Amino acid sequence: MKGKHLALLLLLVALAGGAGYFLYKDNASTWNASGTAAGAKVLDFPINEVARVAIKSSTGGLHLVRKGDAWTVQERADYPADFGKVSDLIRKLWDLKTVQEVKVGPSQLARLELVEPGKEGAAGAVVELQDKDGKKLAALLVGKSHLRKSEGMGMMGESGGVPAGRYVMPGGGARVSLVSETLDTVTVQPEPWLQRDFFRIENVKSVKLEGATEAQRWTLTRERATAEWKLTDAKGEEKLDAAKASPIGSVFASASFADVLAPDAKPADTGLDKPATATFETFDKFIYVVKIGRPMGDNQPLTVALSADLPKQREPSKDEKPEDKAKLDQEFQATQKRHTEKLAAEQKFAARPYLVAKSTLDQLLKDRAALLEEKKPDPAPGAGAPVKTREPISATTPPISIPPAPAPSVK
Repeated sequence: MKGKHLALLLLLVALAGGAGYFLYKDNASTWNASGTAAGAKVLDFPINEVARVAIKSSTGGLHLVRKGDAWTVQERADYPADFGKVSDLIRKLWDLKTVQEVKVGPSQLARLELVEPGKEGAAGAVVELQDKDGKKLAALLVGKSHLRKSEGMGMMGESGGVPAGRYVMPGGGARVSLVSETLDTVTVQPEPWLQRDFFRIENVKSVKLEGATEAQRWTLTRERATAEWKLTDAKGEEKLDAAKASPIGSVFASASFADVLAPDAKPADTGLDKPATATFETFDKFIYVVKIGRPMGDNQPLTVALSADLPKQREPSKDEKPEDKAKLDQEFQATQKRHTEKLAAEQKFAARPYLVAKSTLDQLLKDRAALLEEKKPDPAPGAGAPVKTREPISATTPPISIPPAPAPSVK
């Protein structure tokens, strides 16, 4: 019996092993046929043919369009887009690989936010890549972020954790993949896609403000970049507070913008029909005319016009030595090249109105009184008069005569 039992057991093991092998082969062929094995590409498209990127979500849409060698944001009247950010997204989509295949049914897609915008359920964002003629090359539905709990976070709900990936599904398919890319730049908001270069006003020589009120009309000048500012039209006892005036020259030294308005935005709608005007002149012969409209939320619209009177040739100094000429000429040419390039680059900003943080412009739009030294309060009546000291009173005590003591009697 023992021998028969052993033979039967070996037969069952062989049958089970054979069935497992054929099941493995069948699963493997299905896995490979679907292309969802870990490490497999999620999208396959000709990356060099991508000329348009369309992003759509439940809150709106965005279109990035390549024109020549530059990308533009269609929703901002073709304002230049951040080339690095756009190319980075396209590269990530092309490189996207499956970390784990996620087996879910249609009823579970909403839980992963893998429902196309416009349909019922928790919608994701659709990224569609197109060629120059608008033909679709590939599409991806980007769903919920995959969160990983980090050490020390304790017990947290489903919403807690650190983004470690994203659930995605290729357009037109039913294959759900978990990828390691967070794809956090996928947004339909135009502002994050804008190229952030902006004009820089440096080495300022004078600032003239012409505001809507008499209080916001003043001019500051200085003799050199390291000197203190002076109020050129000081009246009476007005005295400029150097500490208060100091930040004005660097308001636009590293400024940025929050958004850009359309070139045909009506000045009456932005307050640029009756602007405050600030004119900056630099020691490098640049002149910036900045016009500022009325506040729009946390920002204010402005336009900038730029010109420069750059010297054609260097004027040698009286005591210049011949051996220094070549070096000084070379330095002059390098400076001229830098200034010419700066002028050409910044003149491009003259075509558009920008929205700049109101907190930035508040440093410039100051009343005249806010730039002056505070007057010391007048002393109280009598407070400044000298205090009269009373002379010490001396008392003279008259001499007292003491009668002599009587002589002792002798008995």
